[in-house]
Amino acid sequence: MRFPNRISGIKFAGLLTIVVLAFSTFEYTNSDPDKNGSNASPDEKMRTAKPDENITFVTAGSSFSPIITVTGNPEIQWVFGDGSTSDSTSPTVNFGSRKSRENTLVVTPWSAVTKINIGYDGSDGGVTPGSDTIENLKQQDVIAVTGLENVAPYLQVWASSYNPITSLDFNNFTALHTIECFYCTSLNTIRLRNVPSLTRLCLENCNISELDLSEAPSLADLRGASQRSRTYTINWGTTGANLWHICVRDNPQMTTTLPVSQFPLIKDFYVWNGNQSGTLHLTSTNLKKVLSSNNQYTAANFSGCFPAGGRCTVNIYDNDLTSLDISDDPGLFYLNASLNSLNQTTVDGILQILDSYDTNGGYVDLTGNAAPSRTGVAHANNLAARGWKVQS
Repeated sequence: MRFPNRISGIKFAGLLTIVVLAFSTFEYTNSDPDKNGSNASPDEKMRTAKPDENITFVTAGSSFSPIITVTGNPEIQWVFGDGSTSDSTSPTVNFGSRKSRENTLVVTPWSAVTKINIGYDGSDGGVTPGSDTIENLKQQDVIAVTGLENVAPYLQVWASSYNPITSLDFNNFTALHTIECFYCTSLNTIRLRNVPSLTRLCLENCNISELDLSEAPSLADLRGASQRSRTYTINWGTTGANLWHICVRDNPQMTTTLPVSQFPLIKDFYVWNGNQSGTLHLTSTNLKKVLSSNNQYTAANFSGCFPAGGRCTVNIYDNDLTSLDISDDPGLFYLNASLNSLNQTTVDGILQILDSYDTNGGYVDLTGNAAPSRTGVAHANNLAARGWKVQS
């Protein structure tokens, strides 16, 4: 009685052994070729690489010509949407037709990558294009990028101006100092957590509704004008100590009042038509230009901001000013405070202060406020005699 049971057990064991061997053979033949000692080409290996091992550029155009900058002599592997490959830092591929395609990049080691350029022309105060800065490059019709986290600790410059890209994630890009996204009109999201080295951020003519700068303490140059979004909010946190240029003009939908007390080094303050109100009180002695017209400021204080030797500009027309302090500002040579609510005493005081600086060849426009008294007119005449153009 026991013998048949043993035979049955042997048959079952044999069948189990066959199944296990078959499964093992299948698993082996479908595993990573590198682990099998395969002689597969680098291009074949690239096509089987995991998505998180690549940077993937999704393009919609008929060609793709990116430029990357690397240090040392890393291994570069591009695989383009048509199956062609390249190991160049500035490859060019012509697809022949417009279509959505995925183009992947692997650099070994990733630490060699310092710049990625898919569009740049130096617009809006950028560095002059060149091989030693950021090369001039027409936009590459990139609509999405994934896998950038591979270069997060190493990338120093990103340029994607004019591309139809919709979102960018630079969280934890600790070496990144320059972002160029001029006229990326589809860009609605940019993440900037833990970017301690970021100094220049160009987002002019994008579609950003929320911009968080609270973890960009080194920011010095912000270009964030003319967003196409319905609302525009900037979270500054404590950022601003290094800021010398800010341009957020033509954003009447902006819901943030700029924390100007956090900008002790500001040189260029461009915020016209920016939905700003209350008192504008700047304290930087580096100021050269204040362009803040078409807002709702009720008071402005620039006392001590324009020392002698400069030829500085304040353009603050079409606000609701009832007070304007330009004391201790002998470097102020252009003042347009027209179309405000300044009374006669204030108008007279402005003309008297400008006259007291004994400077030549300036410009002042106070039209659209109360008319000056005889005393104010006398000061205006003194200014005109020294080559000032006075409109009051």
